[in-house]
Amino acid sequence: IMLKLLFSSWGAEWGTAALVFFVSAAVGRYAAEGMNTLQWCGAITAVLALSGPARAVDYATAVFGTVGYARSDHPFVYQRNIDDNGGFNRDSVFGAQLDIRFTPEWGATLQGRFAPAVASDVQWDTTLAWAFISWRPSNDWQLRAGKLRIPGYLHAENMEVGTTFDYARLPAEVYFLSSIVDFVGGSVVKTWATDSGDLSLEAYWGRNNGYWRQYFRTSYLGMSPAGDYYLPITLEVRGLSLAFHRDEDVYKFTYYQIRDRQRSGDRWVVPTLETPAPGVSYYNLVPGGPEEMRLSVLALGADVGIGNGFRLAGEAVQCKTFDIPSVFNMTGGYLALRKRIGQWTPYVYHARLRSSGAQLDLHRALDNPTVPAAADPTGFITAMQKSGADAFGAYDQYTWSIGTAYALTPTSKLKAEWSQTHVGAASSLVDTPAGERASHQRFNVLSLSYSFVF
Repeated sequence: IMLKLLFSSWGAEWGTAALVFFVSAAVGRYAAEGMNTLQWCGAITAVLALSGPARAVDYATAVFGTVGYARSDHPFVYQRNIDDNGGFNRDSVFGAQLDIRFTPEWGATLQGRFAPAVASDVQWDTTLAWAFISWRPSNDWQLRAGKLRIPGYLHAENMEVGTTFDYARLPAEVYFLSSIVDFVGGSVVKTWATDSGDLSLEAYWGRNNGYWRQYFRTSYLGMSPAGDYYLPITLEVRGLSLAFHRDEDVYKFTYYQIRDRQRSGDRWVVPTLETPAPGVSYYNLVPGGPEEMRLSVLALGADVGIGNGFRLAGEAVQCKTFDIPSVFNMTGGYLALRKRIGQWTPYVYHARLRSSGAQLDLHRALDNPTVPAAADPTGFITAMQKSGADAFGAYDQYTWSIGTAYALTPTSKLKAEWSQTHVGAASSLVDTPAGERASHQRFNVLSLSYSFVF
């Protein structure tokens, strides 16, 4: 009945537009509640089929991928998958994208990806990274609804397409901080064309289910086994992103807020210092804090030409939390210099990531408990402190990288990179074995990769 009313009363073009809106709204709602890839594809395919009578539909397809090998000189696992055994899981990814044009104003995009799973260190998974409907009522307005990417960084939208940047991998001190980079919701983009370039402002809101990875050196309070653990969370994000494009130069400013909830319904832990007796103090890590954890993220980035073929790029990101003092407050960034010489593009970059002083102090206190044996005969309090150090984590590291990209064709690149990472007080990017410490360690990493798109 709805289809008959839409197409008979409004006409084919407006009927299709309304149908696209209703389906995108339904997709947005149910995807946030756990809609799987097959259901996503089915919903968008239904739009395609039903829009057929209105007019011819244009399609554009692309297939992309990266085969990447990385090996370090250290037995500790770094960035989930890099160690002295070497492997392909850290940087390899394969995907395909379908862009659909219903009318000059209406379109849709789907992007599927096959890559290491976000909730496993050993498995690979197929996910639908993008699936959204777009409406452009005029050249300077665009509205999108569905599954979108958080527009936080310079390479947010193309981080899986290795041919679009020259680094063997995007700096982990910025791009590896969150496993949740997508959301299901909507965005509105307004663009102003000026004599010097294009200025765009994007407002967005949405939510997504994901996982927060933690690594425990020993069993977490005797309940969870040692090793990696993925805490299921629901994330709600809303923010603004301002970008200025002038030829190949780009400047970007982004601010957004995040609300995290545990999908189990448990409350967050707020470390609280307890002093039950003189000379005895420890942090109480029993859940009982707020139901949601609020964070704010500020990101700045620029990629500009500085003459003679050199380009300078840099990004900085600051994360703060409102509800859990001394936790999840950190600043990261990098500065990169590259130069195109024929088919070669050599580069060098320096990246840093550091938690706040208060967070590092909390991590040291948890990681080095001083509870007397008489006050902790079973060792439970001491184990709780060390588990808290692993659960909350902290960052204090910097990296130097030098590498080059070689363009085999306009759509394929070979890349090689050597990087050295120095860990200071701590780094949650390192999986530390029981009885060991990540502090004051050094990692040399060799990376080789081949990226393509067609």
